[in-house]
Amino acid sequence: MLISNQQDFLKAAKDQLGMTWDELATASGINPRALKTYRMPATSKDFRPLPDLARAAVVRLLNVPTKKRKKL
Repeated sequence: MLISNQQDFLKAAKDQLGMTWDELATASGINPRALKTYRMPATSKDFRPLPDLARAAVVRLLNVPTKKRKKL
């Protein structure tokens, strides 16, 4: 998945996983409030860069086979 920015990355991950934002936050271990700041446009005053650890958690979810993902 080649994504140009973190907002697009998070949206694509959410869509691919078929989760709500809150479900994505819970499954990845990211605080829902923090996830909200990570998905803001880069021009927003509330925008925060996505830490490598949080990005890795989302990538791990994306790498879970579909059969196992249902159990998350």
